[in-house]
Amino acid sequence: MEEARIVMVVNEPEARQAYEEALRACGISYEVAQGFRELLRMTIDGAYNGLLIDLLTLIRSSKEEKTIAYDCINFYPTLRLKWDSRLKCISFSPLEQGVAPGAEGALTYFMERRCKSFSARSLRRFNRKDRYLSLVLTGENGAAAGVKTFTVNISQGGAFIHTTDPHRNGDRVSLTVPDPSVGSVEAVVCWSIPWGGCSSIPGIGVMFDGLTDEQGAWLQQVSAG
Repeated sequence: MEEARIVMVVNEPEARQAYEEALRACGISYEVAQGFRELLRMTIDGAYNGLLIDLLTLIRSSKEEKTIAYDCINFYPTLRLKWDSRLKCISFSPLEQGVAPGAEGALTYFMERRCKSFSARSLRRFNRKDRYLSLVLTGENGAAAGVKTFTVNISQGGAFIHTTDPHRNGDRVSLTVPDPSVGSVEAVVCWSIPWGGCSSIPGIGVMFDGLTDEQGAWLQQVSAG
């Protein structure tokens, strides 16, 4: 199996050095983007298996950069991490904590379990559009079965779906729309906003997976405009 290609997005030099030391300790190869515009260029020009995103870089980015960031997060397996300059330690977003002990364990788990099973691919120029499409969300192993909800935005590569039910990154979900000709659209959870976690709409960002030609044509139509 070819070595997975990872892009790390981080702007702060101290955080970058800390992440690089942890990645070298794990034997993980990586490339670095100092911002999300650079990430967009890299992911259009090359094929990658996953992203590492510094939370502070994401928080401090502009509105346009955040749009690029979440398009990429919707598309690739993503691990969000944070450098604590006071405690000199790496932490992870709440949904990504506890999968493996320590920073090196979490990085290795992310690489082995999520990135290597994701075929390297380039980010196509899918424009994300605000579209409120009714659907039924069914979670993995029957979780959140039959929940009626809607998309907040959508592209040909993924969507953000309103839900207050908990989902972990990597969970598989099925999306059923009222149009019976579309069938069940399969997707993978890439990120989430928990209820009460911030001032944004709670929900999950998903990447579509295994689309049929008919579903691809339907998504192209509904995300156009």
